[in-house]
Amino acid sequence: MATRAVYSFKDQYRTTHVYKHWDGYPTGALEFIAKATIYAWPLPRFEAEEFGAAFIRANKDEAGGVYLTSTYKDHGDLEYRYQITSMIKTLYIEIYKRNYGEDFKYHDAGRLEELCLKYNVNLKDVNQIKLAYSKAQELKRQEISLS
Repeated sequence: MATRAVYSFKDQYRTTHVYKHWDGYPTGALEFIAKATIYAWPLPRFEAEEFGAAFIRANKDEAGGVYLTSTYKDHGDLEYRYQITSMIKTLYIEIYKRNYGEDFKYHDAGRLEELCLKYNVNLKDVNQIKLAYSKAQELKRQEISLS
């Protein structure tokens, strides 16, 4: 059974919503959000639409599994929803959970790093990917400047 979730990325101007069909429980969600930081602007710069695109880039591996949506309210079968904002050089995440047929209720909140510790999310792989991606981007910039 899939644990469906909507991730709402909110800045001071906009909110961008992304639906993800699988692994929407907090442990999976926090890992997906952390993976998006690989492709997003470095904090403190945070733009909802750009981070939503980075989230899709980092986590889409099949048709239909991850896509833009207009609001979490369009999905009656969600178990979780997440609101992600920027807070002084870090991501702040609010977690809401609901049981079938009920309204969403506050579940937890905190900075990404704190929540990853609390939910035992290992960021070692994410950090290794981030380092490799940064090195590849630097090589690409060097190639462009040499040509």
